[in-house]
Amino acid sequence: MAQPLVTQYGSEQNLLESAGLCLLSLDGGGVRGLSTLYILKHLMAQLNQRRQTARLCSMKPCEVFDLIGGTSTGGLIAIMLGRLEMDVDECILAYNKLMKTVFEEKSSSLPVSWMGTTKAQFDSKRLKSAIEEVIRSNGVSSVAAFNDGETGSFVCATAAETIGTTRLRSYTPLDELDIPSTICEAALATSAATGFFDAVSIGERQFVDGALGANNPVDEIEQEAADIWCSGTGELKPLVTCFISIGTGSSGKEPIEDNMLKFLSRTLVHIATETENAERKFASRWTKQSDNRYFRFNVEQGLQNVGLAEYKEQGRIEAVTSEYLKHRHQKLRVQDCVQKLGQKRSMYIEDSASQINCSCSSADVV
Repeated sequence: MAQPLVTQYGSEQNLLESAGLCLLSLDGGGVRGLSTLYILKHLMAQLNQRRQTARLCSMKPCEVFDLIGGTSTGGLIAIMLGRLEMDVDECILAYNKLMKTVFEEKSSSLPVSWMGTTKAQFDSKRLKSAIEEVIRSNGVSSVAAFNDGETGSFVCATAAETIGTTRLRSYTPLDELDIPSTICEAALATSAATGFFDAVSIGERQFVDGALGANNPVDEIEQEAADIWCSGTGELKPLVTCFISIGTGSSGKEPIEDNMLKFLSRTLVHIATETENAERKFASRWTKQSDNRYFRFNVEQGLQNVGLAEYKEQGRIEAVTSEYLKHRHQKLRVQDCVQKLGQKRSMYIEDSASQINCSCSSADVV
């Protein structure tokens, strides 16, 4: 990561005063998580173009962001970017393949059984196999521990016992009971959407989709970062250089269904993926004092009718996201955001070594 957690947790040399933190929050949203990746790809491309101009090597998200957190499919992306240290293009390829594998065939057409209990519409074993394949393809054991202490990423899952949001981390917190899990278990826990996949057991605990508690995990990112870097004061804002939150497209407004099948198949999904209320509350706190350090990117129109499992809509998701990023207002916000990312001085501490050890060319740009 941009700053190793050993430094973050209190080495004598504190880089925060000179470098600042860069934080990344990723919403859930099924196949629409592809929109998240296209937005992040655009941001990273702009950043790396600036670095190329300065004769510096391209960077991956894990080298820019000090903490990456996500929920549901945003959690899967956080694991790929953070724990597996993939670049965005690698993530897009893996994500498309995983979504097709998992959602190509339904195991059940109804969200409830004849006894009235919820049923998984898709094969959880297929999801597990697809995740294990992504892990192995990146040279990591499919049973490797998630909390290896080397990267700053976490996923949100909902504890079945308490319905509370639980953070599964790629590092071990100093002042909190940890839940040891494998990378695959963490990925399954954050993405076990009710009605889509079975609940996931980790030890004696059971977890379901983190979207039920924090589909927009900005508050979780803020709390986690404060616990790591300023647990004594809780004053996170002065330490942050850039805080980016990326959504999976506005879900619009829908009435609550009074039919149980429609409630489970439509209303519950809508509630779980509604992220803008959390966004409005968070932005109202950060925009007053943050000096434009907080940036929210979320396609406003065009993805409302793309279902969470509609993997064949990749072309539409890409086209709508591209149109969103072409808008002049978004172009200006992207410029401001990339400028903030570029102010992270720790990205340039070893510039001289970078110039010696790598040859930057257009092929280096994400």
